[in-house]
Amino acid sequence: MKTLILSLMLLAAAFIQPAHAQKPSDKETQEAGELARLEKSLENINADLQEKKLEYSWKMAEAYMEYCKRLTTIEGTNLEPRLTQLATVLKPQELEPLRLAYEKANKELYARLDTYPEYVLLDSLSKKSLDTETRNNARMALKEFYKEIYNEDAQYKELLLKKKSALKEHYIACVAYLLDESKRDNTLMPEKVVPNNVKRELKESDVSLQQLTMEINNLENLQRQAIRKCQQLKYGISNRELEE
Repeated sequence: MKTLILSLMLLAAAFIQPAHAQKPSDKETQEAGELARLEKSLENINADLQEKKLEYSWKMAEAYMEYCKRLTTIEGTNLEPRLTQLATVLKPQELEPLRLAYEKANKELYARLDTYPEYVLLDSLSKKSLDTETRNNARMALKEFYKEIYNEDAQYKELLLKKKSALKEHYIACVAYLLDESKRDNTLMPEKVVPNNVKRELKESDVSLQQLTMEINNLENLQRQAIRKCQQLKYGISNRELEE
């Protein structure tokens, strides 16, 4: 009797298929294949997008260095913390000659300025006066003083231009150092190295930067579309349901 019952149980089990062992439908198989294809496409898009962003970042830095070489005075040298850290804290050995040359030129300039009693007084008031109006007036007077001696004191003018030139060379060398680091580590340049207004100017005049911008925008659009389609397939959401 026990043998008969066991045989019947085994026979019944052979005809009963568990739910998880059911063969996927053609639609489910098709959707799974489509999802795998989209995920692979998304992976390729992400890789190409990262490559284009790196290329754009490095090319922008190179264009910026050429732009700086044409300037007499460089503005916004303290905008990017990484550059400031490089110039004042880390002080890489290969950049030391240029940094020391700038420091020397700076000291020579202020040594010349200190020969003017008017400068010494105005400089002190602009920094140390407890009265806000006095400080502001002293700063305005200093601006006029600088203009006056620039036209009248040939030695001051020469020292000022020497300081600006030394600052420019050191600054450009710091940007080049960061660019070499970025290429070595395959990373983007720090965002604030190039001021936004200069970025716009460089992009407007450089066809290759314009082309890279278009390619990045197109890849970002494809990325968004691929992510959306992957999510739709993964969660079984149709376009009609999204529109509703």
